[in-house]
Amino acid sequence: MKTINQVFHRRNRGSFIVEAAIGYGVMMLVALLMLKASRTVTATQQWTVMQGLTDAFLTQETAIGNRIPFDDMTAAASLWPVYPTMATSTVIIGRLPGGTPVTATLQRTRHADDNNLSENGGNGTAVSNPAGMEAWQLQSFLVYRIGTRDYVKSRTMLRIR
Repeated sequence: MKTINQVFHRRNRGSFIVEAAIGYGVMMLVALLMLKASRTVTATQQWTVMQGLTDAFLTQETAIGNRIPFDDMTAAASLWPVYPTMATSTVIIGRLPGGTPVTATLQRTRHADDNNLSENGGNGTAVSNPAGMEAWQLQSFLVYRIGTRDYVKSRTMLRIR
């Protein structure tokens, strides 16, 4: 005949291992959730830093496009070639802490207004453009990467003389 104490010990044998395994599983689940939360915060910070860098670079690009002399802008060796030609270059838009450069691809092109005279790239005539006005649309595209995705920001400047 078995006593109650002997039956009780047989049922609880090995329960410590089960409890330890459950505790370890819960601890791993919490650790994974914390890792995911920290990655989300880091990705948001990276997005914010990149937006600041790209906006600052394109503000500088707009200033260059607005102040370049008209003769330099329309020259054969212009920074903005006539569309469909695109001038493409890799640029450093900033540096991360520690000095790591952040690069992007800058593409530039320009379009002549349709009412420009023919010598200025348009289809205008002395009747449609009696003052001989010349208008150009300068476009700059900045292609950059955050994580595995590519993004594009653009700026357009209108120059008239």
